[in-house]
Amino acid sequence: MFLLNPSSGVPLYVQLHQQIRQRILTGQLTQGTQLPSVRDLSAELHVNPLTVAKVYQILERDGLVETRRGIGTYVSGQSPTLKMDARRAQLDPALEQLASEAIHLGIGEAEVQALLAEKFRKLKPQD
Repeated sequence: MFLLNPSSGVPLYVQLHQQIRQRILTGQLTQGTQLPSVRDLSAELHVNPLTVAKVYQILERDGLVETRRGIGTYVSGQSPTLKMDARRAQLDPALEQLASEAIHLGIGEAEVQALLAEKFRKLKPQD
């Protein structure tokens, strides 16, 4: 279900957090979906159970999951506004890098918008 790379230099909890968060925000994990137990997921990924528990706590703090004592951890029913804000926040580092690179290369905002629109058209699946 989830893949962690211990030699990537990115902490395991960050990798797991990013993967679960992305699946929730893209709708791959829908409201009410039960996540694996801390014990099961830590055994599957060969990580310390405290690592998985930390990720679940961060996701709960962010409002993406809710823990029901004795039952499990479930994807929460969040408002569409929260979901959109979280999606935008996930794009922020890439947008900052794009803007910084464009400024460094002397490419103006209008040209960046045109390049982005062209890339978006190429990558977007056709209906």
